Amino acid sequence: MTARTAAADCLPLGIALVMHLYPLCVLRCVLMPWFSQANFRRSKLLRAIDSQSLVLANAGGERAAGAHEPVTLTRTRDGVRADGIYDYVSLANVADIVLFCAPLAGGGNVVCAADMRDASVRIGAPRFRGSMRLSDTCSVTFQNHFIPADRTIEVSSESALQCMAQYQRSWFQLLLGEGYLARMERLHRQWDLPRPIEQLASLNELTQLREYSLRLLDDCASPKAVDSLSRVTAAMKLRISWLAQSTATTVRSRDETAANELGYFRLQPTSDDRILRSIGAAA
Repeated sequence: MTARTAAADCLPLGIALVMHLYPLCVLRCVLMPWFSQANFRRSKLLRAIDSQSLVLANAGGERAAGAHEPVTLTRTRDGVRADGIYDYVSLANVADIVLFCAPLAGGGNVVCAADMRDASVRIGAPRFRGSMRLSDTCSVTFQNHFIPADRTIEVSSESALQCMAQYQRSWFQLLLGEGYLARMERLHRQWDLPRPIEQLASLNELTQLREYSLRLLDDCASPKAVDSLSRVTAAMKLRISWLAQSTATTVRSRDETAANELGYFRLQPTSDDRILRSIGAAA
């Protein structure tokens, strides 16, 4: 509700809140064995985030592979050291901790929670201009950056890594979509925009898909459920993106800034083109 309320008034601020909330939701909700070392480390990190009001960012994902060498990890006696660049990290300029998963030299993958306030971390120049600077994206460079063992969790297999990526992307698409819907609703009321019957039907479909996705979130113990969740949230994302583009066209003559802000959703977090290709449709 906090992100929806913020996004209704100021979409870039709502997006910024989502950029913090979605990795936090994943961190809280992903299933781990109760007495495992991974769960203990997760609980310790969450306590630190809550008690110190830390801002969380997430690196990697679909835009992780840029013009630079990817981030790699080298094991040390009491943790790992990270080297490399993430080209796109939302909230990089304000985050205290960044979550990412990177390959470990010698094999395997490790999820890390890296301290951003360290001399071995360099933040790049802002990528956005104007109002979107409130949810800015920057590059992040790690140069021999130490991450202690209690801020790392090893991923057991490639299938587990893929499952985790799908689960994370699903949270992102759900929360970000809600923010855009709240902003569109506010613009419709503010400017008394027309509501074609097709739009009302799409909003009804989204309500049903949201309810189904929330049930899937409660049953995310199996890879099959996570795969279904990923496909449902991708369908929701595409539908919301089309509504955003339609609303942007309608509102542009009245509020060009709002129209431009709505246009970003087609690129976030899984682009419309990629979703269309995944279902065999031409972009």
